[in-house]
Formats: sequence, C-alpha cells, structure tokens
Amino acid sequence: MPVSPSLPDTELAAALDESACLGAWTHDVSADRFSVAASLAHALDLAPEERTGVPLARVLSLIHAEDRPRIAGLLSASQEAGGPFEAEFRTWEGRRGARWLRLMGRTDIEGGHRAVRARGLAFDLTEGRLGRGSPARQAQWQANQLADHVIAMKGLVPPLGNPSLARLVDRLAVEIGFELARRLTQAAGDVRH
Repeated sequence: MPVSPSLPDTELAAALDESACLGAWTHDVSADRFSVAASLAHALDLAPEERTGVPLARVLSLIHAEDRPRIAGLLSASQEAGGPFEAEFRTWEGRRGARWLRLMGRTDIEGGHRAVRARGLAFDLTEGRLGRGSPARQAQWQANQLADHVIAMKGLVPPLGNPSLARLVDRLAVEIGFELARRLTQAAGDVRH
C-alpha cells in the first residue's frame, strides 16, 4: 500500500497561518491552568505571559457576557461526562475588536469519573460572521451554516423523544434545503453568464 508523503513542517505552519486555525489549547483541569497558542492568545486579548496558563475563569471573562454562561455550562458538562465537544462564541471587544471563535476539543476522564484535561483547536470565524466578501458569498456561507446546524439538530432531537420538535426540525431541514438549492441554481446561472 503506498504511503502518502508527509507535509513538511514549514508547509504545515504556512497552511495553518493562512487558515482560520488559531492553534491548540489545553486545560489542565486539576491545576485549573488554561494554556493557548500565541495566535489564540492574541485573538482572546490575553497578555503574552498569560498564554502559558491562566485559570479557566480568566478565559471565561474574555467571552462576551451573552455567550459566557452557555460556554461555562458546556465546559462544566464536558468535565463531568468527558468526550468531544465544540462551541462557538464571541469575545469582548478588546484591542482588535470582537471576534467569533470556535473551540473544538475533547475532555479526558480518568478512572471513569474525574476530568483530568481538555484539549483541542481553536478557529477564528470572524470573517464569515461579519460578512466580509461579496453579498453572494456571505449569503452562501450563511446558508451553509444553517445546513450544518440543522444536520446537527436532526441528530440531537431523536433521543429527546419529542415528536413535535422532530417534525419542526424536519420542516426546517426541508426549508434550508430549498434555500441551498436556490443558491446553487443562482450560482450556476452566474457561471454561465
């Protein structure tokens, strides 16, 4: 079986620099030390010396007040149950202005009952959220985001055992499908002209 060549470290670093990936983060739960990559520290508006470890409460203080309780609850639930998670949130308007970030990670549980660490990657969603690019590109991005979210909802609703909610999500999925189809038709028409 052929082995694919690995990407040289310089190319990997360049690809990450050009992407929305802000780098890795780690939370040592027992020591309550949240450490982040330099670019994520910059996006969060952390001081350079803080990137090597601050209490989780400090990181939460940098999240927009409307998003903070939801993110704190998600991280707390992750520490109880372990496993993968992801969350999107806004930061406060620091020196660089407000940012939209996504944390994706996993919490490791030791002995089946105690969280020991969480770690993952962070992504900057600001460009898409603030509507940079052409109106058509922004609308397509929004439609794609809606599709991603309704797909996630379809997976989350069945365990709740709520048929009314399931029907609403199914109807929403159909409407979003129509919107995506309309956008694809428009895009194909624009290419032909």
